[in-house]
Amino acid sequence: MNDSFNNFHIQLKDGRKLGYAEFGDPKGKPVFYFHGWPASRLSGIETDTAAKKLGIRIIAPDRPGFGLSDFKKRRTLLDWPDDIVELADALKITKFAVMGCSGGGPYATACAYRLPARVTKAAIVVGLGPVNIPGNLDGISLINRISWGNNKRFPIVGVLASFGNFIGSKISPALSRRIGFGAKEDRSMMTNEIKERMNRSLREAFQQGIRGPAWDWHIYCNDWGFDLKDITVKTYLWYGAKDKNVSLNMGEYYHAQIPNSELHIDPHGGHLFRYKIEAKILQKLIT
Repeated sequence: MNDSFNNFHIQLKDGRKLGYAEFGDPKGKPVFYFHGWPASRLSGIETDTAAKKLGIRIIAPDRPGFGLSDFKKRRTLLDWPDDIVELADALKITKFAVMGCSGGGPYATACAYRLPARVTKAAIVVGLGPVNIPGNLDGISLINRISWGNNKRFPIVGVLASFGNFIGSKISPALSRRIGFGAKEDRSMMTNEIKERMNRSLREAFQQGIRGPAWDWHIYCNDWGFDLKDITVKTYLWYGAKDKNVSLNMGEYYHAQIPNSELHIDPHGGHLFRYKIEAKILQKLIT
């Protein structure tokens, strides 16, 4: 495997460092890629081949406390669009699309909600939805259902989940993958290349310890601070019916809530089916 990409960072107005990587065509149409949980900017490599072919510039930032980005105390979901505006301004990008995969989904919705004058289109790809909505956890694996389902009674769950992934990234990434991806459809997608990329992104997620990932979990499990019905940006939703990590019900919930949304379902897709359709997803964002 010979992945090549560039790592960068900017200093934000509040003094924090925001790290990011770039993939695809450096002169292409800009798409901001938001990584999953727990992952990092390095996950953006999954879009690289398709982005180069389509003439798309992928900018993949680390969230605060992940990878190269400094932790921010008490941040909220709606703080993220402010960071993205500063990054876009630094790169002299006026308008852009956003793509949130898995745990990056809520961050894509936040940008679509907060930045309608700048976000041209949004893609939520197997994106995590609100976990406290009845039915949204139906169909996922038992370990995920227990973790998300008990977040209100036991907020420590987010810390424990982050710590477990942190230990897994150090001791046995293979075991972490097996626990994290329960669907046989996902295991069949695990080429050596995909495994190594996932391992690398997971390790990078915990470069600063567990604070960033644990606070992400806190954000997912609490009020997001806005109504999905107020999103006006065209939003594309991509979900697999066999996904054991993020329920198809979450995609259907997003579709019911976001007025200008379009839901695409792969009846045989797991959480990783997106690797087969990166070009389709990106094409929607630039046409």
